[in-house]
Amino acid sequence: MIELFMRDSIIKNANMSLCTRKQEDGARRTNEWLERLYAKPLPSTRTGPLYNAFSYPTKISPEAIGVFIACHTQPGDTVLDTFAGSGTTGLATLLCDTPTPEMRRMAQDMGVSPTWGPRRAVLYELSTLGSFVADTMCNPPEPKEFAAAAEKLLSDVEATHGFLYDTKDEEGQKGQLRHTIWTDFAVCPHCRQESKFWDVAIERNPLKMLPSFTCPGCRRKVDISATERATEEVFDPILGRSITRRKRVPACIYGQTPDGKNWQRPATKYDISAAARIEELPAPEGLKPSKIQWGDLYRSGYHTGITHLHHFYTPRNLRTLTALWNGIANAPGRLQPALKLLVLSYNTAHSTLMTRVVIKNGENDFVLTGAQSGVLYVSSLPVEKNVFEGVRRKVETFKTAFATVVESKSSVVVRNASSAKLSLKDGSVDYVFTDPPFGDYIPYAEINQLSEAWLGKLTNREEEIIISSAQEKGVTEYADLMAKVFAEISRVLASDGKATVVFHSSKAAVWRALMRAYQDAGLTIKVSSVLDKVQTSFKQTVSTVSVKGDPLLLLGKNGSRKAAPRPVEGESKAIIDSLLSKARRLEAHHEERTVERLYSRYVSRCLERGVSAILNAEPFYSHVRSLQGFA
Repeated sequence: MIELFMRDSIIKNANMSLCTRKQEDGARRTNEWLERLYAKPLPSTRTGPLYNAFSYPTKISPEAIGVFIACHTQPGDTVLDTFAGSGTTGLATLLCDTPTPEMRRMAQDMGVSPTWGPRRAVLYELSTLGSFVADTMCNPPEPKEFAAAAEKLLSDVEATHGFLYDTKDEEGQKGQLRHTIWTDFAVCPHCRQESKFWDVAIERNPLKMLPSFTCPGCRRKVDISATERATEEVFDPILGRSITRRKRVPACIYGQTPDGKNWQRPATKYDISAAARIEELPAPEGLKPSKIQWGDLYRSGYHTGITHLHHFYTPRNLRTLTALWNGIANAPGRLQPALKLLVLSYNTAHSTLMTRVVIKNGENDFVLTGAQSGVLYVSSLPVEKNVFEGVRRKVETFKTAFATVVESKSSVVVRNASSAKLSLKDGSVDYVFTDPPFGDYIPYAEINQLSEAWLGKLTNREEEIIISSAQEKGVTEYADLMAKVFAEISRVLASDGKATVVFHSSKAAVWRALMRAYQDAGLTIKVSSVLDKVQTSFKQTVSTVSVKGDPLLLLGKNGSRKAAPRPVEGESKAIIDSLLSKARRLEAHHEERTVERLYSRYVSRCLERGVSAILNAEPFYSHVRSLQGFA
């Protein structure tokens, strides 16, 4: 009996020792792949059908997120995104079951071995538009059935409204309008004479914008940036009253003849009369006034007269969009969300007066482009595109996007609600991937209303996590709201669960708000890296204080709530000195030597050590550029 007991004890101890060794080996392997996964910047290209189907600010490619999900979780696990945006984390979850060749290459390049297979994702998004996009993209229709319904919708509406884009070339041959460049009128501050912006601000051969012009009336030199824009009073049939708006007329017409030949010509009285006749038609059937809720993006100059949704459109495009929207009601109910998304995908980016032209070196003509992302800017040369042509081009993109994920066995649930109170059980989430709002970076609710008005429901701005003077929300209010969300993340996250957070800011106070939010929730940084958005957003491109590469933070539970971050200047300086010392050993043009990348690394190191970042990006850049060896 004693021998048997001793033998059992030896076996039990041996099994326990083996179990311990396996746990240690597993922990070591976990640390190894974590180091590889976060060792270098993760490339996140902004291309492909899933990304291009719908334009939404700050999106990350779902392929990049998919690799992270498949590395941090196992098939059957639950993934959460508390700031889902347009549903990229949901698409990434679907791709975990149907990984693309690009995802496999990305994992191989990073030296990691993801476990592919179906997961379950729960997405929370406060925005009406974002949640609608996410739900539609993550629960797609059958691609071929969608494409057929889209073509029927376009054909039916074109049969009744295609005449709106009828035009003529210089020889009087009938054709279809591709797009029209409209022009504002600049008012001379000296004699008050009105001149077409197209005539006085553009120079040809070579094509360029002029900073000033000689007034045709008084012959005095006028600074274009200092001129007012002429206004006019017109009757608004939708509001049923007169309004004052910026005065505009067609300036240049781009068309196509029936044989497929493209042409362009200056606008004539024919074009001005055609536009006037369209404007005199009765208000589009079923279109109701929708007042714009202006906030931080309002500008008294180029937004003059824009008080309602329909003021963002030319009468021609407004009638076309309304007809398409009404026509969707004739399609099968299961396809209507996807058809609405199709039309909205061409809405704010290409159908409004925010569409514009730009001048590029070496080009003999204007380059056509869409609206600037993250703003509601209307230029002095707005563009009116052919909506039928544009929406039809998008059909194939959506068809391909739907086909990419429609066979996935993963499931995605989208909830249009605040993340400050999640309807999830404690410890029910295995992994979180989220991209929180970056302080005052983009006022999503204000921008999205141009599409949400078509959907019939605007985002509730009271719960919007933002720094906004219009909403009377400062850093304190922003931090308080963020803290509530991270407290919920901590509550629903399993004890061994992890959360990957992507963040971007050029302001130390915003970083401190983020740090306070996750530390108060009992979360701590395990490791950090950088997400490389290969194509930056408009705001990141033009900003003098942009951050190159969004810091990528891996959070886990620490079992206790940490004290407030230490605002120790000496520690912050030591981090900077260490980063600069390492950067100096790199080649002169290495990306890690750029001030933007160094700032991202600086913030990440501060967060890792629990030290408050004390420098905004701009003074950080100035300091680094003042040192020898850094440009």
